[in-house]
Amino acid sequence: MKYPKQKRRKKRKEHKPSILHQKDGTCYLCIKLRKDYRIHPAIHEHHIFGGPNRQISEAKGLKVYLCLEHHLWGRQAVHNNHEIMRLLQQDGQRAYERTHSREEFMTLIGRNYLDMEPFIVPPEEAEKVEPGITFLEPDCRGCFGASENQCKRCEEERHG
Repeated sequence: MKYPKQKRRKKRKEHKPSILHQKDGTCYLCIKLRKDYRIHPAIHEHHIFGGPNRQISEAKGLKVYLCLEHHLWGRQAVHNNHEIMRLLQQDGQRAYERTHSREEFMTLIGRNYLDMEPFIVPPEEAEKVEPGITFLEPDCRGCFGASENQCKRCEEERHG
């Protein structure tokens, strides 16, 4: 072959270290909530702003390291508890705004978490909640993502 193809190098993503927490085996939420500085055998990296902002979280260092209890399993796990998730989002915004302006954060993430009301489930709603996963939709409290007539409440009317 006269002109061999040049090998393309795979673009590497920039993995910036966390601006909130060092990867030293401790859990960010154990320290924040319980003042527990224990070293855990396994920790998970959690991107504070997930979904479409996950890559931004990775590039800007908006991530923390969590034990399994605080990441996936426990009652205070960030994926099970909206208040804990909001707490991390507020901490992430504060950390970012130490070196940047609020306007830069707003253009980057698109939301201001510091001025938001804390997420509190009304007591009468909390009593109705059954154990397990409950999916919510802006106009529905029982059948998130369900098409028409897939839950008993929807068979009667689209409860909105």
